[in-house]
Amino acid sequence: MADNNSFLLFSETMERINNTSSRLQIQDILSNYYLSLDGSSLIYAVYLSTSTFYPEYKNIQLNIGDKIIMDILSECTGLKKANLKKEFSKVGDYGIIGMKYRTPQLFISKKKLNVKEVVMKMREISEINGMKSKEMKSRKMLEMVAICSPLETKYIFRLFEEKLKVKISFSTVLISLSKVFGGIKKVDGCSKENGSKVDNDGNDDNTLTPINFQNEVKDAYHRKPDLELLVKFLQEEGINNLINFTMTPGIPLKPMLATPSKDVSSAYKKVENSKFTCEFKYDGERVQIHSSKNCSRTFSRNLEDNSEKYPDIKIKSKNNKDYILDGEVVAYDKENKKIMSFQELSTRKRKANKKESGSKNNELSSSSNIPLNTTATSSFKNVNICVFIFDCLYFDGLSLINKPLEFRRQILRNEFEEIENVLYFSEFKDCSNTEEIEDFFKKACDGNYEGIMIKQLNSNYIPSQRSNSWIKLKKDYIDQLGDSFDLIVIGAYYGKGKRAGVYGGFLLGSYNKEDCIYESICKIGTGFSEEDLQIISEEINNKIVNNNFNLKVKDQIKPDVWVKPELVWEIKAAGVSLSPIYSCYIKEGDKGLSLRFPRFIRSRKDKKAEEGTSSEEIYKVYKEVSE
Repeated sequence: MADNNSFLLFSETMERINNTSSRLQIQDILSNYYLSLDGSSLIYAVYLSTSTFYPEYKNIQLNIGDKIIMDILSECTGLKKANLKKEFSKVGDYGIIGMKYRTPQLFISKKKLNVKEVVMKMREISEINGMKSKEMKSRKMLEMVAICSPLETKYIFRLFEEKLKVKISFSTVLISLSKVFGGIKKVDGCSKENGSKVDNDGNDDNTLTPINFQNEVKDAYHRKPDLELLVKFLQEEGINNLINFTMTPGIPLKPMLATPSKDVSSAYKKVENSKFTCEFKYDGERVQIHSSKNCSRTFSRNLEDNSEKYPDIKIKSKNNKDYILDGEVVAYDKENKKIMSFQELSTRKRKANKKESGSKNNELSSSSNIPLNTTATSSFKNVNICVFIFDCLYFDGLSLINKPLEFRRQILRNEFEEIENVLYFSEFKDCSNTEEIEDFFKKACDGNYEGIMIKQLNSNYIPSQRSNSWIKLKKDYIDQLGDSFDLIVIGAYYGKGKRAGVYGGFLLGSYNKEDCIYESICKIGTGFSEEDLQIISEEINNKIVNNNFNLKVKDQIKPDVWVKPELVWEIKAAGVSLSPIYSCYIKEGDKGLSLRFPRFIRSRKDKKAEEGTSSEEIYKVYKEVSE
């Protein structure tokens, strides 16, 4: 039997999950596996379960390209690359190829990997850059493969790609942790307190009965998205004390999101029973500003550190207190006091493409001790920016997210001052009826704002949640759909005529969060400029794949090339309808959802593919419009 902390047991657990269809059974299998581990190994197994090796907000990847993986496969299987490519076109999985064709003579070591070693070796690989980085990465990868069993080989190659390809979502991992630390184990009709060692059978008669802490664990992670700190807190403080797992400047929290509305009347119905305010919606990029000990950082909506992209965002409170602010950064014409377009903001160069340094220690470092850094050395185009702040989430050592918006707004305006051409508070008006909303909305439209936000004044700030406490009303979608959709490019079609030489049409998908796959929803070919198509074609040429194994697409849909699902586009449409061709949110019968008259608006480089509009969210729009 495999050692509980071994990578082999992890691989066996993933294989069992891969062969299980029941979501509850998957949660129990994963929970039981976590319970079987030594306490010091749990965080490493959790990291591997999410195909990550660092806290999410550090945004550090392995940067292992397909070419390196193919070289390693060729060396450990003895197959020529042409044969490997042919095999890959059939199965679409490097892990399966490695498991099937590995050369036994290369695997003679008696040493076995454990989950901690895998994480630490992957971290070493992520830190390799510069001259001869390909050779150095390859050597470390081969060292791991050389001591893997066939099944371990399958999952080590998948981890090289940072994709386990099993039915585990991030939510599944958090739910499983809630069962481990908030559950009671049933064994032979008797109860065992949580944290005790159990076997890894996961059968129906030996499952975890959770005291329902799922929401508490999810909420804790969303306000401080660091798995390492979360697991450590659960182990040391217990699940009942999660209220004390609070925000920390320097670790971004998941931003609160707004529910779209198609018109003023629909928006008012959602807030009419409470006091509410209206704010201008700015056409920029969401920004979260952190300050501690006279240092500052800025983060994007997907938790990327943008401090080097926006080194000119430097804000101090009146009394130099620690804080976390939420706002929007826009391109700004300082001479004419005018907000420029989002497209203008997007021309500002992103931070230098250098490897972020991870911990080089052999042990995990505490993320809470990471020093905040204001040094910015990267160059950028001369695009002036201005920040419009609309919320204060943390101030002077205290979390404010459980305080009402009216209180948070008061703190914001009492403790900070506007700085001409640098920082302004979002313009607002407290309203009480539809006429006042319409007047404010007209003012926003006349002033070339994107629209307005309608917020309940007694509402808390709920990280990562799309809540009816916040309603967004955008001028482009009045009398049409209430919102645009952020969809993922999954295929492309060769252009014809004037579009010859570039891709002229694209297959888009939505993300199914439950099954962790992308589902086709529409084909699009409008809204693009010639320059757009040129840039997009260059991007797609670097993301072409030979198969569609990670997609849910019907047989009649066959683009000229399949595209690795990484590019996120904002799409406007005239409606959502049922379709026999597309696969979005198929629950009964064979019809999915599709968009009517989709049009490209812009690329959303601030979003990851899994942060795009989900299939379930599109279904909710369809249901609301069709009722």
